[in-house]
Amino acid sequence: MGAWGVGSLDNDGSQDWLTDFNEFGASAASDVLDACSDAIASGYVESDIGSAIVALAEVVVAALGKPDEDLADQLEEPVENHKDALLDIDNVQARTSEALEALTADSDSSELYDLWQEADELDQWLSQVNTLRARLDAA
Repeated sequence: MGAWGVGSLDNDGSQDWLTDFNEFGASAASDVLDACSDAIASGYVESDIGSAIVALAEVVVAALGKPDEDLADQLEEPVENHKDALLDIDNVQARTSEALEALTADSDSSELYDLWQEADELDQWLSQVNTLRARLDAA
């Protein structure tokens, strides 16, 4: 059984994406933003893309100087190594925020929403993601 928790980096999908970001930098961010845009256009965002978007949001917030205190140590090195290229991605902050909004829409369009609803932890997850989105938008 893999890691699964409501925190931004408390699951395998977000950790896998963070590893990719650490290795490939801004291209990992561009790739997941493009994949999420395509998924939104098709009407359904799968959980692996959704988990990566949540991790990306934490990385963008940290790159903008407002990291979650509990995640700051974990994000420090990858963000420092790739901050400039990440922030050079067109509209990275706005695109990431829009992707988070899509994840929290409903179970018909977001697998993460559906999974958290089935696990009876939807309210906790939505609270965490909405707080993250507010931090992202304010950064």
